[in-house]
Amino acid sequence: MKSLFFSCLYLIVYNNIIAQSPTFISTNKASSDIEQMIATFEKVHYNPYFKTTKQQFNLKKNELLDSWAKDSISLKQLMVTGMKLSAMMSGGHSNMYWKNAKIVPEIKEHFYIPFTGKLIDSSQTFIVTKSNIPDIQPGMEIKSINEISIVKLFKECMTYTGGIDAFKIANIERIFPLYLFFNDALQAPFSIEIYKSDEILLTKGLNINELLNFVNSGQAQVDYSFEILEQGIGLISYNNCNNYKKFNKFLKKSFKIIKQENIDKIIIDIRENGGGDSGLNDLLLSYITTKPYQQASGRYWKVSEEAKKAYSENKVYSRMFGKKFMNQYMNTPNQEVIESIDTTGLTHPKNPKNYFTGKSCILIGSSTFSSANFLADAVKTYNITTLIGTPTGEYTNDFGEQISFTLQNSNSTVYISSTLDIGANGNDSIMEPVYPDIEVETDVLEYAINWIGKYANKE
Repeated sequence: MKSLFFSCLYLIVYNNIIAQSPTFISTNKASSDIEQMIATFEKVHYNPYFKTTKQQFNLKKNELLDSWAKDSISLKQLMVTGMKLSAMMSGGHSNMYWKNAKIVPEIKEHFYIPFTGKLIDSSQTFIVTKSNIPDIQPGMEIKSINEISIVKLFKECMTYTGGIDAFKIANIERIFPLYLFFNDALQAPFSIEIYKSDEILLTKGLNINELLNFVNSGQAQVDYSFEILEQGIGLISYNNCNNYKKFNKFLKKSFKIIKQENIDKIIIDIRENGGGDSGLNDLLLSYITTKPYQQASGRYWKVSEEAKKAYSENKVYSRMFGKKFMNQYMNTPNQEVIESIDTTGLTHPKNPKNYFTGKSCILIGSSTFSSANFLADAVKTYNITTLIGTPTGEYTNDFGEQISFTLQNSNSTVYISSTLDIGANGNDSIMEPVYPDIEVETDVLEYAINWIGKYANKE
């Protein structure tokens, strides 16, 4: 069970929260919260310093804390510090969450830039991908905001979240305006400099309600969908590994239509799939392969009192991993590691009615994460079908089973991974994402449609 903790859709919650506390905290209490967070990481996370040394981490921590005022700091500054430090210990599933009820007044009063975008060209260029005003269009290159380099602003935001750079860029792209809220160097109104243009665009920015409508527009509204493209190609958009029974019904219905319509080419799009229940992947694969495979080869469980509490309070763990294993975990001394290696062998798909025998491919990208990354890894390792797109947003060996806790003084929520999942090939030393068989950076679906059509015609 793996899930992506972050979704911009959660922004809507803020409309219903009432501020209860001031937005400042004493420096002593803020420092205590940071120490609590780090201590909990060290107890819960399998390897909190896998990206850095503890010495380097402490140097960064001291640098950040030394910048604080002696008496009190803003809650926002505490959260920025917590986000930066947790990101240094994160593969993407661990973080200090930016949502805190105490900063709601600032969020509601703030004004936000009216566009978002991403870094390209080895992170040296910022390109607009979505805009709320006609003067700025997708594809435009922005140079600066209020005379501050937008590349510098984006890279600062990248320090707020963990994971590999491709995941960070995709994650920040969705709600770049909100991430900029935490950077006090940038305030409305905004003067926006377009690359290779003498014109400076001026805007007051978006208020919180306008921002909500903007960032949520065009988001995937369903976990999975099926459609028949004009070329007679079936397209399954698999956006979330959520609800096993519902997905099973969806697949039965979709592949029944595929059979009835004599469709012999299907594209499965998991580029926006951030994870969930990996068991759904087995349902999907049973329709397109007879090859034995495994999505992961094992798991290292770090035992801690915090994880024991989280597991015991969530019955899903006993259902998924069995009472016997959960009893073993609860009776294992804290700080030990249980190596849960798969000894049952490979998964042998039991092909359902309307099993698909045609040509298929799967689209992947930087937002393919968590359980969706498991699926891509299995497909790649066992050569089940062709992967098209860009590398996934996570390593094949990655940290999972996220638990959460609340910091004592600020009430900030922190998420920490409690396991290390070993990829499909069983090599726990590999730190790489899943690479596509055919790398395509733009117009991926269009490429896949042409590719699968030409391939089928050749056959």
